[in-house]
Amino acid sequence: MKIVIAIDKFKGSATSHQLSQVIGEEIHHLYPDAQVLEVPIADGGDGTFQCIRSIIGEKAMTRHVSVTAPLQQLPHVEAQYIIDGDTAYMDLATASGLALVPYGCRDVMSATTFGTGEMIFHAVNNGVRRIVLGLGGSATCDGGTGLLAALGFRFLDKDGNDLYPCGYSLSKIVSINSDNVNNNVLNAEFTLLSDVDNPLYGDKGAAHIFAPQKGATPRQVELLDEGLKHFATFLPSHIAHQPGAGAAGGVTAGMMAMLNTNVKPGIEVLLEMAHFDDIIADADLIITGEGRIDAQTLHGKAPAGVLKAAQKKGIPVIALCGCIAPDADTTSMGFKQVIAVTPSDMPLEQALNTDITLQNVATATREILFSFFM
Repeated sequence: MKIVIAIDKFKGSATSHQLSQVIGEEIHHLYPDAQVLEVPIADGGDGTFQCIRSIIGEKAMTRHVSVTAPLQQLPHVEAQYIIDGDTAYMDLATASGLALVPYGCRDVMSATTFGTGEMIFHAVNNGVRRIVLGLGGSATCDGGTGLLAALGFRFLDKDGNDLYPCGYSLSKIVSINSDNVNNNVLNAEFTLLSDVDNPLYGDKGAAHIFAPQKGATPRQVELLDEGLKHFATFLPSHIAHQPGAGAAGGVTAGMMAMLNTNVKPGIEVLLEMAHFDDIIADADLIITGEGRIDAQTLHGKAPAGVLKAAQKKGIPVIALCGCIAPDADTTSMGFKQVIAVTPSDMPLEQALNTDITLQNVATATREILFSFFM
């Protein structure tokens, strides 16, 4: 028996590694002779950096850098990234993530990706020529202006003054100056790992879909959307409506316009790095999952990438999740089974507890094994 575990984090409760470990333990408890292979995965969201570090192994060098927090009033953030040869791997969430902002302080209008730009600049100054950046989990909706400002781009108002790069300033941009941008930055290659396909602005854009999660009021959502639409007038016309342009509050659009950038589905890049096709050869079952299975799961999320790879080889896939959203049509997704591990009557605060999450996953794993192999 060969079982492959390739499960994403349950955001806010358990990491990919923790989930894989408890699932593996349950499998070995019931089937001591089973071959169990654990593959750390992510889709460009929080945790991508840690998964890539696990895949690369000991040859990866970890670098630390103190950078600007997402909000000016917060203390500097100790961000980290890894270097392998001339390539740096990093997560935007490490420097500009929503998790870095206390719940009561969330202010997406004022939040900036400047710290991520500082992290990138630090890497470039260390000889890096290629940046692989995971985009998920941002606290921001600044179109990437903060990140670009840290790299030397200037966003100017009607009087020629520098604007503080944040969502509030987007509608005030009158011109963009790139005279101070270092050639090493302009010559660097950027690969953005995304798990969404939203455009920059509009009903499905960065502001309307993601800003409310970051604390935006309905009025602020409209202001941010108007700002992103205005910012788009300074970008090549095709960029704003490209799938994924709205990722991380529009970071994708800003970087694609100003830098040598390409965008890839994060899960596909990680599975390729992990040689996933080779790992799953002759597997009897693959267990995947994420914190919430919903209508977006098949649009670039980790379980969808795992499912796509498995279907090519005819391997059944079971998905575990904390909960199943009402908009998720699990019967047509293609999974052998989708299982919500959290009891329906369990309070959210309790369900997010790491120990309880892992207990629920262990129980669900036992149920899977009994139903699938017996």
